[in-house]
This record gives sequence, structure tokens and C-alpha cells, in this order.
Amino acid sequence: MPEAAETIKDLEVPEGRLLLHDFYHDRRIRHNLEFGTILECWRLCVRGTEVRLSDGRLILLENTLGLNLGTRVCMEEIIARYYFNAVQGWVYFGAMILLIFVGLRFAGVISERMTLVGIGIEAMMLLVLSVVTHFLPNDDAQPPSLAQGRPENLLSSINQSVQGMTDAVSDLFRLISQTDMRQDILLTKLTEYISKVSAENTRLQVEKLEETNQNLRAFGEMIRTAQLEVTQQQLQKLDQTNESLQALSKSMESLHGEIRKIIRQSIDSLVTEEIGGLLSDLAKMRVEKRLAETSGSDHVPSTGGVDNQKGGS
Repeated sequence: MPEAAETIKDLEVPEGRLLLHDFYHDRRIRHNLEFGTILECWRLCVRGTEVRLSDGRLILLENTLGLNLGTRVCMEEIIARYYFNAVQGWVYFGAMILLIFVGLRFAGVISERMTLVGIGIEAMMLLVLSVVTHFLPNDDAQPPSLAQGRPENLLSSINQSVQGMTDAVSDLFRLISQTDMRQDILLTKLTEYISKVSAENTRLQVEKLEETNQNLRAFGEMIRTAQLEVTQQQLQKLDQTNESLQALSKSMESLHGEIRKIIRQSIDSLVTEEIGGLLSDLAKMRVEKRLAETSGSDHVPSTGGVDNQKGGS
């Protein structure tokens, strides 16, 4: 059966801070992700009204702390106490990455933009460390249950951390100065190497150009030879075509003569037939006329005589 509910003023009082630590450990066991635990602790500090632990205890809070005070209590009791070493480790890691970036930049491996990105990341980590350091509580403000397992003087550890960071920055600037001194040597060697590479590349390019010219000349000779062969073949084809055209012209002329001969024969036959027809018609007409005259003279002799006189007149 769960115990009776307890009541405390808020999470800012020492009892509330101890309760916040119990709540953190209770939720840290349940959650696999650190972010989920930190988010629940922040929500409890800002607007929490009750705390229910896994052992069955229920603690009621008379007042809520609000956004500003609740965030400060969460930073002091959770972030600064449990995550200060992690933040400090990330700052050292960022300093190491920055040293590597600076070395690679002076070696000419990476660009200035990458170096500036490394400097920006290290600056952000230092900003986070300064914020967490700002919320570190004093030794007399720690809960009694947590004061036994921590160093006697937290400020001394902070000073040591700052001193270590100062030494790291000093080493960084010393490395930069040494790199500046070696930069001329590196540039000289790089210039010599570039000159050698340029000379070698020039020689190779000249050889390739000569080889290309030879190939082009050979190709030109092949093209000219092929053009001559094609021209000769075309001339032969033209001669053959001319001969064929001449033969065709002769055959057309003979055909034209035959056609004219046939037309003349046809015209002659037609004219002969027409003339024969006309002559036969004339002969018939004369015969008919004579027959008519003969028959008329037999039936009307007087009339015929008169007619003969008229015809004579």
C-alpha cells in the first residue's frame, strides 16, 4: 500500500532539492535516454504540483517555481551536478578537433571554411560550459546527502579545468606559431614540386601533341587516298553513264525515225483512202447524172430539145 501523501513548500527549499535528486534517480532508471530524464526534471521544476516515486511515495508541492526559477533550479541541481564533467569532456574533444582542423588547414588539406566551422563548434561548446559553470551551486548549498561523495572544494576543480583549457589554448597558439615558421619551407617545397610536376606535364603534353599530329597526318593521307579512289570510281561511273546515255539517245533517234515512218505511211494510206472515196463518189455522181439525163431524154423529147437549146444558149 502506498504511504500517505507528504507536502513540501516547493522544489527550491533543501527538502525540495533532495526530492528533485530522488526524482532524477528514479526516472533515470526508467529511461534509457538522458534527454527524456532531463526533460521530465525540467517540467517538474517549472510547473510540477506533485511527485510520485516508484517506491509509492507521493509528495505534493504547494507552489510551482515558474519558467525562470524552475529552469535555474534544474540547471543547478541536475545539469550542473550530473552533466558538468560530460560538458567539460566535450569541450576538450572540440579543442582536439580544432587543433586537427588548424593543422590540416596549414597543410593545405582543407579550406578556411572548414577551419571556421571547427572554431564555431568549439565556441558553442565553450558557451555551453560557461552556462553550466554559471549555475554550479556553492558547497554550502548542496544537499547533505550529496555533499559527502563530492570534492571538498568545487571551485578548485573548476580552476583546474579552466587552467587545463588555458594550457590547451596556449598549445594551440604555440602550434600555430610553429606552423607559421614552417609555412615558408612548405611553400618552397610545394613550389618546387609544382614546377617539377608542371615540367613533366608539359613534356607529356608535347609528346601527346606530336603523337596526335602524326596520327592526324596519317589520317589525312588515308582520307586523300580514299578520296582519289572514290573520285576514280565516280569518273568510271560517269563514263559508263555517258555511254549508256549515248546508246539510249541512238535508240531514241532510231525509234523516232520508225515512228515518223509509221506516221507517214498511216497518213499516206489515209489520204489514199480519202482520195479513192472522193473519186468513187464523183464517178457515182456522174453516172447517176448521165442516167438521169438519159432517162429524161427518152420520156420528154421536146422538152429535152428546149432544154438542149437553153443549155446551148
